[in-house]
Amino acid sequence: MKKRNFSSIKPVLNFLDYEYNEEKCKSIYARMSNTGHVKYFLFAYLFFLNLFGFFKLFIKANRNFILFKFIAGIVILVFESDSNSSIDSKKQLKKNQYEEKIYDIAVIGSGPGGSIASLRSIEGDKSVVLIESGSIFSPGSIEHHSLDQTTKQFKNQGMNFCYGNVPMLFAEGSTYGGGSEVNSGLYFKLTEPYKSSFLNKCKIQEDEWNRYEKKVEEMLFVQKSPSGTYKELKSALVEGSKKKGLICEEVPRWRTYEPVEEHKSMQATYLKIAEEKGLNVLSDSKVKKILPNKDYLNIECLSDENIIFIKAKKVVLSCGTIGTPQILKNSGLLKDKIYFNFHPMNRAIAEYSEDVNDGDLFPPYQSWTKDYKFKFGYSVSTYPFVKATLASLGMQKNFPNERRLVSYFSSTVLDSSEGRLLNIGGKLIPFCFLKKEDRNKIKEGFLILKELLTSSDIINLWPKTDLSPMTTVHIFGSLPLNKNNDFGELGELKKDPRIKVCDASLLPEAPWGNPQAVVMVLNEILIDRWLNEK
Repeated sequence: MKKRNFSSIKPVLNFLDYEYNEEKCKSIYARMSNTGHVKYFLFAYLFFLNLFGFFKLFIKANRNFILFKFIAGIVILVFESDSNSSIDSKKQLKKNQYEEKIYDIAVIGSGPGGSIASLRSIEGDKSVVLIESGSIFSPGSIEHHSLDQTTKQFKNQGMNFCYGNVPMLFAEGSTYGGGSEVNSGLYFKLTEPYKSSFLNKCKIQEDEWNRYEKKVEEMLFVQKSPSGTYKELKSALVEGSKKKGLICEEVPRWRTYEPVEEHKSMQATYLKIAEEKGLNVLSDSKVKKILPNKDYLNIECLSDENIIFIKAKKVVLSCGTIGTPQILKNSGLLKDKIYFNFHPMNRAIAEYSEDVNDGDLFPPYQSWTKDYKFKFGYSVSTYPFVKATLASLGMQKNFPNERRLVSYFSSTVLDSSEGRLLNIGGKLIPFCFLKKEDRNKIKEGFLILKELLTSSDIINLWPKTDLSPMTTVHIFGSLPLNKNNDFGELGELKKDPRIKVCDASLLPEAPWGNPQAVVMVLNEILIDRWLNEK
């Protein structure tokens, strides 16, 4: 097989003062190749750069072009990151064992929804197999907020694109434990002004919600840090929020602190208990479709490049906002048009006059407006990611001292705009056309963030423009409870009630903060009702 040449990236490397490295260029190409249809524009643009690359002024003139900034960000992230090539996933048992029986329940996806469904099903004396498309990595074996993590534990290396009038990059966890393994475990309760409306749409009483909420909090060891564990960082966000009258608090996390500090992900909680009780786990296996018949549901999986079939009497789908409806579409079981909701996020980089960043800055302080429509906090501030973010904001060379740089974000709850999943060639592609009022709202939130930061003692702030590229890590609501005509009140498929959804797809509206806690409480309630249904 002919060896691939990665030299087309050289004009960007030369501009950024990096020497050509084949292995790193291979990684750069892999990340660009995971951007869906965007990859065609990226590679066409590299071809264009190489045609005129001998004109240094041409390259310099291109440095603020959106495609150049995006490619430069990837290059900087890869070249500035250390990679541990020895990291490998846990080996699984022989796959054919899973084809020898009919399980009571098959759970597809191991994120917070799927983990809850797995444990509660086993506790109900059911035989359960959990099917996960990602790999299993031991907790702590991959450095948090690292290039290795995005490569091994994110779908498409975190390079997913939503198309529309405001293009958006979004990330989805793809590993055993799902998003709980890659996030920081921030715990946001469902609060007013959203709680009453949310519970009404879900047909859940407040006392029932509160009971299950306490159950989740106990399972995850939700707590704030002990006094002295984290200092309130001398931060422009904290100082600016207090000056502007915003709520600014430490956010509780899924974490223990004594005798050792430990992130309480699904692997460390729900899945650990379920495994001890006999959970069967099949990783690195992508479910293609579900084929119902009279006696059981036949689940078609691609595992080790082989098609295998798993049989189960019931199926729980927990593959995320896009993955769950994709399987249902592939199976011919979903008719309704599919929309989704999200929290748009914009990033800013602040420069301090002294060292404040130790290379893994993620203190759990966040602030928000009293109407809960705008939220602000620290973004990923490991050095490679800070530099890559700066590149996307227009600075690709002559970086300030990285220890003095901190990344922040603004997040907005949209009023009316929704994304749409369009079926193109059998694949669901996300599109979003933001209405003018929501575009203005996003700008308003970002301007508030910049005001918070500049009201303190920072010496520089990027971007210099009124808005940064939009991203998100919170997408949800593609199959909203009691709104989608294909589903019943428990998230069960009307056409075949043996199939139930148990993930963020079910959220009928946008919670104000990270929705994962809301997802877990909701699915604790609904899976309990579904399992005990007569």
